[in-house]
Amino acid sequence: MNSYNKLRPRVDIEKCTCKSVSSLILVDLLTDNPIHCFNCKNEIDPAILTLQKPLVDEIASWFRSYQALYALWLDSGEYESYARAKLFDKHGQVNIEGIRIAKQLSQYYPSYYWWFFDVDDDEPSQCPNCNNKLDHKVKHGIGKCDACHILV
Repeated sequence: MNSYNKLRPRVDIEKCTCKSVSSLILVDLLTDNPIHCFNCKNEIDPAILTLQKPLVDEIASWFRSYQALYALWLDSGEYESYARAKLFDKHGQVNIEGIRIAKQLSQYYPSYYWWFFDVDDDEPSQCPNCNNKLDHKVKHGIGKCDACHILV
């Protein structure tokens, strides 16, 4: 399988139509591709971004793990609390990898990793990774931490 096909959307319903890409978000929005436009929050085909294939493979690998945890949390079954704990764990593999990949993507475009947030919880005012105050001037989400490449 072609590396780009691992993340290529099956449909163009949520495809970014912005004139240019300025920044990216790495996020699971229950789509086939976690690479989204920072401006419109729609999917961006990694081939259009000319990302190197090893990075695309890393993104696909991380995405499979994230999707699995997110699906367990959404299912609200016996694994919900386990999945929730892993999605919040700043020392957990899925978050460490997500941040690392966002930093790698930032070599191409400024990029952010969308940190898991449960709407049943209080809105965070601090970065879940470094505890610095979040910049709340964001179009999507609650806030961002430029130092950690995190968007909540």
